[in-house]
Amino acid sequence: MKVKLFVVWTLFGLINLAYASVESKQLMDDTFWVWVALFALGMIGIFILFITSIQIKNLQKIHQNIIGKEKEIEQKQSIILTSMSEQIYEIAKQTAQSLHDTRENCPSISKENEFETIVATIENRLLDVTNDLIEFLKIKSKKVQIDHEVFNLNNVLNEIAGTLSAGFADKNKELIFDINHDVPRFVIGDSIHLGQILTNLLEYALQNTAEGEVRLVISRFNTFHDSMELQFQIIDMSEGLEDEKLETLFTPYYDDETKQHVGLGLFVAKELTGLMKGELTAQSSIGKGNVFTITLPMEAVVENKNRKYTLPEKILTTKKVLIVDRYYNSSLALKKLFSYFRHEIKILNIKEFEEHMPNLSHFDLVVLHESMFNIRTNLYIQKIKETQQLKVIGLSSLFDTAEYQIDENVVDKRLKTPLNQEGIFEAIVDLYRIDLKQFQPLAEEEKTEQKVCSVYRGPIVETKKVTLESFADFQGFKLLIVEDNVINQKVLFNVLKKSGMSISVANNGQEAVGMIVNEKNIYDIVLMDINMPVMDGYTATQIIKSDERFYALPIVALTALVSENETNKMFESGINAYLAKPLNIGQLYTVFAMFMANENIIKSKEKPKEIIVEEVIHIDGLDINDGIKNTNNNEILYKEVLSEFLDAYGDSDELFQKLADQNRYEQIKMLCFDLKGLTKTLGANSLFRVVDEIYKLFLYNNQHLVPSYAQRYKKELNKLRIGIEQYLRRT
Repeated sequence: MKVKLFVVWTLFGLINLAYASVESKQLMDDTFWVWVALFALGMIGIFILFITSIQIKNLQKIHQNIIGKEKEIEQKQSIILTSMSEQIYEIAKQTAQSLHDTRENCPSISKENEFETIVATIENRLLDVTNDLIEFLKIKSKKVQIDHEVFNLNNVLNEIAGTLSAGFADKNKELIFDINHDVPRFVIGDSIHLGQILTNLLEYALQNTAEGEVRLVISRFNTFHDSMELQFQIIDMSEGLEDEKLETLFTPYYDDETKQHVGLGLFVAKELTGLMKGELTAQSSIGKGNVFTITLPMEAVVENKNRKYTLPEKILTTKKVLIVDRYYNSSLALKKLFSYFRHEIKILNIKEFEEHMPNLSHFDLVVLHESMFNIRTNLYIQKIKETQQLKVIGLSSLFDTAEYQIDENVVDKRLKTPLNQEGIFEAIVDLYRIDLKQFQPLAEEEKTEQKVCSVYRGPIVETKKVTLESFADFQGFKLLIVEDNVINQKVLFNVLKKSGMSISVANNGQEAVGMIVNEKNIYDIVLMDINMPVMDGYTATQIIKSDERFYALPIVALTALVSENETNKMFESGINAYLAKPLNIGQLYTVFAMFMANENIIKSKEKPKEIIVEEVIHIDGLDINDGIKNTNNNEILYKEVLSEFLDAYGDSDELFQKLADQNRYEQIKMLCFDLKGLTKTLGANSLFRVVDEIYKLFLYNNQHLVPSYAQRYKKELNKLRIGIEQYLRRT
């Protein structure tokens, strides 16, 4: 405005001067045109100023729109925290109601046993919500650590498949791993977060695909400086999304009607991809489905270790293979996997096979979906097998719960999709009984000289009515937990906190080998995760069991994938038994009882158990019991949430004061959104009441009163901070 006035007054002065000069006859001829020129320049200046003013207004408008969109995204992200605590509360309330109903109907059942029985059906759901809360807080406080370690990509894929199969038992859905030949077996990166990203995206794809295929296509792209990028494309057969929904796909929100969080997993996947210096994009077409594309920079391992699946004998290559599966893309993915070994592949669909059964005697290996085995097919294959060495693989999906009638005399091996190159390699080797010089159990004559631990190949039976106190039966025994996931470590610690066992932790297989073989520590049992970076559970077990000092050491695998092929691989490596994830404490108790001396157990059964009275902890500003209930009655996870809360919001009183001084009330409103949900979950009821009051000021358009709450907010937050620190120190 000042610039405009200056220009106007300047022009006015110029006009007066020009007029005066015109009156002067002496100067009229020489100066008239000079002043006319000055006047024209002034008009041009006004025009430029006018245009600039319009452009500034447009830029300000664009800037305000960007700020508005950012505020909208932040607000939706904040709402997710508030609603998350409500969902945790609802699940906890369902648990309490179930306990009440059981108590009314079965008064003879003890309170502890009631809890264990009922919570078993819903604990995973509540645990998932709590883990989401922890991951969300870590992202908010920028605490997520990205690792760079060697890992086997196939182990990550197997873990993902096992995790998803537990939640998507549906014969009408098919998960396909379509892996290009140049994708390496070993890479350097963050295996845990890669698994989390892919699991979250595949869950979304499977949830939105009513029927059909969901494909994970993995490709490799070489970049400069000998580095590479791995591309993961997830292609589903959903109905697709409109452009409006696609734009907000990675923005989480809470659906009041369904009482479900929408987009939280996608938000976490997007953020983790960015932290791993990658890119995640989404495309959609109505009626044709969605495509998620993740591009992540990875480091290649030294080439001689990196690849390659070389069959031990040339005779196993160039086999003629027939593949007949339910879905065409699944058949193509299998063709790609088999062709890696230079096999000659032919594909037929089920209808073609049934209408015009080919001459199977022309093939060395036949891969058939298990639904195709009937009397006619079985008799035909048996007849061929009488005259030639035909190998037959029965194929089904991890998601398919149907029971097919399989003749063991016809089918040589059964596989479950999705499959990867390593799985096909092991299947071919196993079909032709080739010795890979893996760890083999001792011969019978050698077993008499050295004690060997028993092997239990089937699923572990659950011991009923097991409580946390039950693990005191194993007091004094030494346990080694080999697990790379910190949250899983803490869950195991929480389960065994009352056991009196001596517990050590190794973060990967290499650490476990060092602790057992090199440092010569004596353990009574080892819980071995399979999918780990640096060194996986298979390799670690092979190394440990190759030393005769540890023939008698029981090693129990922890795995999400328990297909026949995978369990066979575990036992070949030297594993003595396996526990399926998620962990069941009744099965964990059974495993301990199977492998550890049971004298203590027998004695404890003879004596009545001492009733343990839990200490009631009173902390000013913090309802500990309420907070623990809201985190699956898991004190370890509750402590984790408290610790993350301090990191993310422990100094928010300073932020509150700063925002209030600058009249930035919208940011204070979003802060209250965050804290309403968090404080309710933590049991921080005093601070919850304060932030709830502040938030209501915005609802009633009284935000001018917000600064008056700064000191009260500071007082309550400080009280909560001291209470949390006191609680964490004493426990």
